[in-house]
Amino acid sequence: DIKLFQTVLIDELIPYIDANFNTIADQSHRAMAGLSMGGMETKLITMNNPGVFSHYGLFSGGIYTPNDFKDKSKVKLIFLSCGSKENPDGVRNADAELKKAGFNSVNYISEGTAHEFQTWRRSLYHMAQLLFK
Repeated sequence: DIKLFQTVLIDELIPYIDANFNTIADQSHRAMAGLSMGGMETKLITMNNPGVFSHYGLFSGGIYTPNDFKDKSKVKLIFLSCGSKENPDGVRNADAELKKAGFNSVNYISEGTAHEFQTWRRSLYHMAQLLFK
């Protein structure tokens, strides 16, 4: 159940990590990304908790649109990706619309891959370099 997962993540996991690891425990230093079905969960959780995350990533997991965000000033990065054998035009078009609306949006298309581990590995590599800059 997504609501249960969201509650555990927000109320238990994030506070545990902040208490036990060297983190900067605020919205502007927190990211969430998901791949495939986890991308849908990432989108739902980030949209329901805009005060928790500032960096968003969907790897073969759908797109964000400018209308998804009520306060774009809290959004530092939107990263959208997929394999070239998936729906690259959808990712590129969503990225262009986000940029047009003033968001810091980046898209990455993993050349020669589909809905698979190599796509998500490459996506994480590229997104990680953009975090918290």
